Amino acid sequence: MRKLEKLNRGWMFILDDKEAFAEESTSEKDFRPVTIPHDWSNDYELEETALTGGGGGYGKGGVAWYRRHVEIKADSSQKVFLYFEGVYMDSTVYMNGKKIGGHAYGYSSFYADATDAVKDGDNLIAVRVNNGNLPNSRWYSGSGIQRDVYIIKTDKIHFDHFGVRINTNGIYPQDCADFQIKASVSNETAAPVNAGVLHELFDAEGKRVSQSGIALFLNPGESSDCVTRPSIKEPHLWTDEDPYLYTLKSKVLVNGTVVDEYTCKTGVRTASFDAEKGFLLNGVTTKIKGMCLHHDCGLTGEVGYRESWRRRLLKLKKMGCNGIRCSHNPPVPLLLDLCDELGFLVMDEAFDEWYLSKNKNWNYYSEQLAYGSAAFFKRDSREDMTTMLRRDYNHPSVVIWSIGNEIPEQSSEDGVKIVEYLQGICHEEDPSRMVTSACDNIVAIENIRTRREFENALDVVGYNYAGRWRERAETFYEEDKFLYPDRIMIGTENPSVGGIRGDYSLESKWGGNYAAQTMHNEPLWRYTISHDFISGDFLWTGIDYLGETAWPRRGAPCGPIDTAGFEKDSYYYFKSIWNKKETTLYLAPSHWNFQGEEGQYRPVVCYTNCDEVKLYINGKYVGSRGYECPRYGCKKAWNDCFGKHFTTNDLHLSWDVVYEPGELKAEGYKDGKLVETAVVKTSGELNELRAKADAAEISTDDIIHIELEALDKDGQFVCTANPLISCKVEGPAHLIGMDAGDLYDLSMFSKAERKMFNGRLLAMLMADGKGQVNVTFTTEKGLTSSLTFTIKA
Repeated sequence: MRKLEKLNRGWMFILDDKEAFAEESTSEKDFRPVTIPHDWSNDYELEETALTGGGGGYGKGGVAWYRRHVEIKADSSQKVFLYFEGVYMDSTVYMNGKKIGGHAYGYSSFYADATDAVKDGDNLIAVRVNNGNLPNSRWYSGSGIQRDVYIIKTDKIHFDHFGVRINTNGIYPQDCADFQIKASVSNETAAPVNAGVLHELFDAEGKRVSQSGIALFLNPGESSDCVTRPSIKEPHLWTDEDPYLYTLKSKVLVNGTVVDEYTCKTGVRTASFDAEKGFLLNGVTTKIKGMCLHHDCGLTGEVGYRESWRRRLLKLKKMGCNGIRCSHNPPVPLLLDLCDELGFLVMDEAFDEWYLSKNKNWNYYSEQLAYGSAAFFKRDSREDMTTMLRRDYNHPSVVIWSIGNEIPEQSSEDGVKIVEYLQGICHEEDPSRMVTSACDNIVAIENIRTRREFENALDVVGYNYAGRWRERAETFYEEDKFLYPDRIMIGTENPSVGGIRGDYSLESKWGGNYAAQTMHNEPLWRYTISHDFISGDFLWTGIDYLGETAWPRRGAPCGPIDTAGFEKDSYYYFKSIWNKKETTLYLAPSHWNFQGEEGQYRPVVCYTNCDEVKLYINGKYVGSRGYECPRYGCKKAWNDCFGKHFTTNDLHLSWDVVYEPGELKAEGYKDGKLVETAVVKTSGELNELRAKADAAEISTDDIIHIELEALDKDGQFVCTANPLISCKVEGPAHLIGMDAGDLYDLSMFSKAERKMFNGRLLAMLMADGKGQVNVTFTTEKGLTSSLTFTIKA
């Protein structure tokens, strides 16, 4: 039977390179203990001269080794594999000094067959990681064994790696759903075998709703596929609003005995794209309101814990986002698990470059060597593409595959051949999903313009920055719809709204100001929501990320959520246009502390989905504003359109208000009734730290997040507070790090003190054992706040 054990604890690490590190006899006195997943780039101070440069967020590269001892009871009837979800990059894996595998592309999952290298008792795993040829990725890549590691033991007759794949074959009017389940089984014994494969499907309550099986004959050393097509009655469909999951349990049987077993979650759904109707989920046109996500997680670098991704995704979901583009590489598997559970529509992306490498500080071509995954593309692209497709196949959240992002070959004469090659692999492995590539030069100048045959070879044409080129800033997709009426289109990357949280200078460090930050997204969304043929949008980005920057900034503030997971003003812009289930009424500035500006005009912006908003300052009426999106004409007579409070074609409301200390108040009305009130007041000085954890009880090895906010003596939020705060942990837990979302703070995240940024700070802790933990935060002036949580076994 299959046995799976996670090997995340007990590793030793050294940033050095010697062949002897693979040998059992080598001393580990100069190594230090680490826990996997681990990103060594995040363990060192940032340096302006780092070879990763601004593109890679000034992280530290190099060559390093990991070692871990593991007890194995040798059994000649078993296979032993090591499974790595991702190692960045160019890794080589050894068992007891013998090379057993490795992988170049740092974002691919891979297996290493350790069967012939294991011995009874203590075994040494050693992994060499070469991230020394820099820069080599866009954007921050991190370095090391950055995702989970497992040891897997199976019978010699077993499912292949990612060997069970299930998809919805159809949903029928008689309230029935059909599945197709393909299983790949290997016989690594010396004798032929008659085997059987049994599949059972269970609903969320644990009731078996389907059973199917098939016999399979395998010669020695042979691997073969077998297919069944079970059906279920009255299926509970998976949607972005109701992400219902079933459980598939699959078994390999030999002479009536179960020799291997595999379990996964799945959903009943169909997903397709249409030239007129856009994206169809279960046959219903569904607009994708998506965000591109980079793989880093702020203070943990490229390490992405489940709890961290869940916290981030829940905030995006509440904002109204229903789509995630995994840019620009295959994601950590747990991210897709969460997208299944929470209801996100995922674009799963394979590559950021093919043969033509990109300069990792933005320009495609450079006099310097351009390192990156292009160096391995000819040798490894089929394996990398196939691995992603098979690994992620069973996720109902994945609705489309992307074979590349902003690929230079889009203007090359060989580009269409590579599209056909990669798209052909996708169709061969998965006929149920369509394929795209994110094209950023569709109407660029001729020498870099995307070739028409490149676009037309794609199942779905992906548009990056549809409004970037000349008159398309007004017309977007209109010309291409006229020229290619049968083309299926999707926005793969378009302008989001970011900014600096709490920055209300009229000329911010990021450029522009808070009163105009939504102007590039608003006309695009009006077009997208008004035209069914546009499947939707993935905006760059949903969350701030490390890299793509210039010193002395460590990352890019492109998202409505900062690296610490705190909402910016722009978060409420998206919530107002995307989340129609909740009333949004939000004022920016989020504070009213502009001492010294008395008598001067200050822009006030309101993000809302109310019909009308009335604004007051210190009880004095300022004015009424309103908008509608999408706008509708009259139903019967022209006067149907009258009587509404439309004052703008923007998707936000604004006033110029003469500043005076006190209170701004907005009243939101729907159908003439007051439904919501928003108030912003002039606050006092910092008087209290409020600490709030996202759980009162967690399990060992779990993560807990603690959010701190600054309050005045009246309990009002102090947006302008930036004190230095230290953290002390007592009990069986340790501090992973702190982050406030300030990309200009270059201090190490892992330090036990950090400056609050505009009134907020995040601390992340990991549980080490059972018991009670007390955490105390102290400002430089002695103001403290404490909280307690419990760790259960």
